[in-house]
Amino acid sequence: MTMAKKRNIKRIAVWLVVVSMMSTGCASKTENQSRQQGVQIQQILTPPQTHIDNRIQIADAAAEKIVRINRVKQANILVTGRNAYVAVIVDTPQNQLSRDLEAQIAQQVRSTDPNIQNVYISANPEFVDRITSYVTDVRQGRPVSGFYEQFTEIVQRLFPKAR
Repeated sequence: MTMAKKRNIKRIAVWLVVVSMMSTGCASKTENQSRQQGVQIQQILTPPQTHIDNRIQIADAAAEKIVRINRVKQANILVTGRNAYVAVIVDTPQNQLSRDLEAQIAQQVRSTDPNIQNVYISANPEFVDRITSYVTDVRQGRPVSGFYEQFTEIVQRLFPKAR
């Protein structure tokens, strides 16, 4: 082989190595950017997680069981997914719920629907009024979408630690 051919082969080899390294570096950079962009897109497009499903049902059977519990005067229950939101009026000092009364109410709710995992109970007058109003609206055929955002807001305010 002549010296000129050897130099040309070396130049070609060096050139191939340089091109190979550059393309590998670009591919890694592009892949990393894609991963980062994918994460950013996912973070932007993923809505904040709440414990509320957008389908709301009235749990009349559970409400009937709850009002049979001593000291419970009225109950309305809305169910979203595996969560039940119970608004009760109780005949107790200062209209407060004891842990025992809450446990009895939760047990009755779960006994009517084994799919319910979380039972959120409140005797808060604003919550009771809102839930009663929502139940009335649903029974009168009004669309749930009209109160869904308000319902979500009050639930997040009253039950902030719910998962």
